[in-house]
Amino acid sequence: METTYEKDGKYLGRLADVFGDPTRRGVYRHLREAADPVTATEVAEVFGLHRTVARAHLERLCELGLVESGTRRRAGGGRPAKTYVHTGERLEVMLPPRRYEMLSRTLLHLIEDSMEADAAAAAAFSLGRTFGEETAAEIAGDNVQRPVALAPKAVLAWMDGAGYGVSLGNSAPGKVVLEVHNCVYRELSEEFPDIVCRLDLGIVCGMLGVDEAVHTQTHQLSRGDGMCRHEFRL
Repeated sequence: METTYEKDGKYLGRLADVFGDPTRRGVYRHLREAADPVTATEVAEVFGLHRTVARAHLERLCELGLVESGTRRRAGGGRPAKTYVHTGERLEVMLPPRRYEMLSRTLLHLIEDSMEADAAAAAAFSLGRTFGEETAAEIAGDNVQRPVALAPKAVLAWMDGAGYGVSLGNSAPGKVVLEVHNCVYRELSEEFPDIVCRLDLGIVCGMLGVDEAVHTQTHQLSRGDGMCRHEFRL
């Protein structure tokens, strides 16, 4: 969901009211990261709430169109349980509205039309890696010798703050697994995966200070998977 400027501010007022509650923000993040629809009872257990309170939070999120409801059959029969799931819509508020996505799409079309696919993908990765290295250096500070290789948790913190909805997956010794549930370039990555996804991978490799050869990707949002799953051998 993209929200731009509204003269009367009614939607922004509702938005502030809904997300002004820290518990409701937590419930929204929980649904955004959940693999399957959840019930009010399940949300109540996670957050230590009464079921009716959890349901009230979920219904407020439904009012904004960020969550939708459905039903799930109960194992023992009887009335189906009401479930809630994140709609996958993006919430973006800008005052006044910006048109960066339109500009990005135009530039990506230009790259796609003027460069060979392999060259465009390589250039995107290189640009991403440079940005990742510069970001890692800023995070590490002036007293750390270059090049900087951030710890996985530091990369996770940066990505989480940037809105990726990322978590550390189960991994074997010597391997780090990053699971991304919210691609911040989602619409563009679906149209230009060979460029956008390569740029994104370059950023992470640059922050970790690793070569692409140590990376394996098993899931990809732009191809219809429920997440992007990146494995790095460190």
